[in-house]
Amino acid sequence: MMHYQKLPLTTPQQIIKLKERDLLLGDETRVAQYLNGIGYYRLSAYFLPFIDRNENKSNHIFLVGTHFDHILQLYIFDRQLRLILMEAIERIEVAVRTQWANELTIGNNDAHAYMKPELFKAPWKHQKNMAKVASELTSSSETFVAHYLKKYKHPYLPPTWAMAETLSFGALSHWYANTADNQLKGRVAKSVGIPTVETMEGVLHALTVVRNTCAHHSRLWNRQFTKPLPYIRKLSQVLQINESQGKSGEIQRQPSKKIFNYLVVIAHMMKTLQPSSHWRQRLTEHISQLNTQQQSSMGFPNDWQTHPFWSAEHE
Repeated sequence: MMHYQKLPLTTPQQIIKLKERDLLLGDETRVAQYLNGIGYYRLSAYFLPFIDRNENKSNHIFLVGTHFDHILQLYIFDRQLRLILMEAIERIEVAVRTQWANELTIGNNDAHAYMKPELFKAPWKHQKNMAKVASELTSSSETFVAHYLKKYKHPYLPPTWAMAETLSFGALSHWYANTADNQLKGRVAKSVGIPTVETMEGVLHALTVVRNTCAHHSRLWNRQFTKPLPYIRKLSQVLQINESQGKSGEIQRQPSKKIFNYLVVIAHMMKTLQPSSHWRQRLTEHISQLNTQQQSSMGFPNDWQTHPFWSAEHE
């Protein structure tokens, strides 16, 4: 273990450091404004594609001709990509939340069905989820929650459709996964274009990570996610699949963890939810701003734009 010895740098010192690394800056006052507004550390995540790999790694010298604006443009591209994805994930989240609450309550003819442990697979998980929900609802400032708690004495928590409105995407995925009725869960999955319950559980868990990356304003464009998507046969001609040999010699297929595959699944779900939406077209136009090498870093194959999945007609 080493002792961290780097000292904080003022903005003028940061500018000097960038110049020493051969980055073209242009108007240094303008660069200083961006460094103060974005932060050197956050912006440094976008340096990597422009670093000269042939130089000494410790020097982090930029490729010849790299301008500060090249880095800034990539940062702005990523910020806009997060906004585009958040729009779609919000629609998916609201749709899943609504369908799950409807199926659970109508199917069991009980407005407070979520409070019944017998409707869930693991009682201890249900108890844990209920404790968290109860804590958050009783301290909530939401008008509809406050109205219920003030007006009704029993049950002590709001109905399922109100409770579901307060769930995060991650919490929703856990409630869905623990729901016992697979037929119910299958109907929810098919409502957003996902073929099976198992696949839906994997998709929700994987998209939670994407959603949190966007919400926390983290680097997204070339990220390798730790939570892989499940293999979806109906999208196998579009997804980028990595093949490996299992211990028994069988071929195992797992989607790449680059952002491309997550975009495919989100686009497919959006198409199911809103067939007339032009979200996919806006996404492709945005991705087209990048050069081929940058698109490849996101997991896009070279011929991706020629695939019918991405065509305007497919909208």
